[in-house]
Amino acid sequence: MIKKLLLPCMLLVSMAACHAAPPLVYFGDTLQWNTNWVKKQCGTLDISANIIEVSGIACSRVTPGYIWMQSDERQNYIIATDEKGEKRACKAKLPKSIRWDWEDMSGGVYEGTNYLFIGAFGDNEETDGNYSIVYFEEPAIDPVNTPEVTVTPGNIKFVYPDGKKHNCEALMYDNREQMIYIITKVYYDVCQVFSLPFRLDYGEEEQTLTYICDLGVRSDLGESSKNQPYKGFHLVTGADISPDGKYILIKNHNNIVATYTWTLLFTREEGESVGETLIRQRHPEPLRCYSYEWQGEAICWLDSTTFYTTSDADDGNPPIYKYTRKDNAAVESVQSDNTKSAKELVMIGNVLYIRSKEGLYTMDGRKAD
Repeated sequence: MIKKLLLPCMLLVSMAACHAAPPLVYFGDTLQWNTNWVKKQCGTLDISANIIEVSGIACSRVTPGYIWMQSDERQNYIIATDEKGEKRACKAKLPKSIRWDWEDMSGGVYEGTNYLFIGAFGDNEETDGNYSIVYFEEPAIDPVNTPEVTVTPGNIKFVYPDGKKHNCEALMYDNREQMIYIITKVYYDVCQVFSLPFRLDYGEEEQTLTYICDLGVRSDLGESSKNQPYKGFHLVTGADISPDGKYILIKNHNNIVATYTWTLLFTREEGESVGETLIRQRHPEPLRCYSYEWQGEAICWLDSTTFYTTSDADDGNPPIYKYTRKDNAAVESVQSDNTKSAKELVMIGNVLYIRSKEGLYTMDGRKAD
C-alpha cells in the first residue's frame, strides 16, 4: 500500500511546486514579491565524498571561494567545498563531547578575527533543554597540504527567557553589533527571535537569551490544521545576515505543501539593530525566484549581492543554488559597533577587509596589497 501511495503523493508535491506560490500574509498584510534576484544551480553536493543532511552553510572569509557545511546527523566535523560541491577541500574536526544536534551555521568577525558559529540547539520534541552555540576561529583551507584540521571550540550554553524548551533551526551573526540571533522553529504557530551578545569569556555558566520579536502573528495563520497548510510564516529552518549587515534572509519550509515555502528579505536602515529592523519592517519581501527545496534548511550570504542555499535531503545528492541580484548593487562598507576596537570592517569589491590606523589587512591578518 505504501508503494502504491508514494507515486501519487510525489506527483501532488511536484504539481504543487510547479504552481506559483500563494500570497504570504504577514502581520495581517499580503506581501509583495521581490523580483530583483535570479537563481541558478551552481553545483550538486556529492554526499558520498562529503557530508550528509546539510543543515547549515557559511561562506569562508579566510579562504574565499569555499563554502563550509555542517550536518545534523551526529557528525563531529564540518567540511568545505567550492560552490560546485564535487570535492571536499577541507575537513575540520571538533571534539566528540560537543552536543551533536547541529541545526544551523554562520560566520562572522569579532575583534578582527573570523569565527564560525554552530547552533547546537535542535530539540524536535522540546524535551532536551541542553542548548548551546559552538564557536571557533575559522581555519584556513589548503586542500593540497592540509585537507584535515582540528579546531578547539568554545561552547556558550544558554536558556530561553521564558524558562521553556524550544526547538530551533536558525542561527545568524551580525558583524555590526557582534550579536548572535537565533529563531525558533514552530509547527503551525508563530516563530520567535532571540539574541545574545557574542563574547569569549562566558565560561560554563548558562546565559539567558533576550527575546526580540515574533515573526508574524497568529491571525496570519488562519483556521488551518495539519492537513490544511497555513497562509502565514512558520517553520523557520535557516537565516543569515549579509557581511555588511544591510540584509537579513529568513527561510522556512512546509512539510505538507511545497508551495507554502518562502525566503524573506529584510532591508536594514543605517543605525538600526537587527531587532529594530525585524520589528519595524512589517512588509519584508518574499523572493520570487526562491522555490521549494526538500528539507531546505541551509542559507548563507557571500556578500550583499549573492547568497547560496542547499538542503539536507538524504536520499540523493542535493543541488547547490546560487542567487544573484539583478541590479548588482555595490557592496557597502560596515563599521563594527564595538567601541573597544579601533578596527573597521570594510567590503571592497566582494572581499571583506580589516582597516585600522596601521593600514588595510585581509581577514586572516595579512597586510593587503
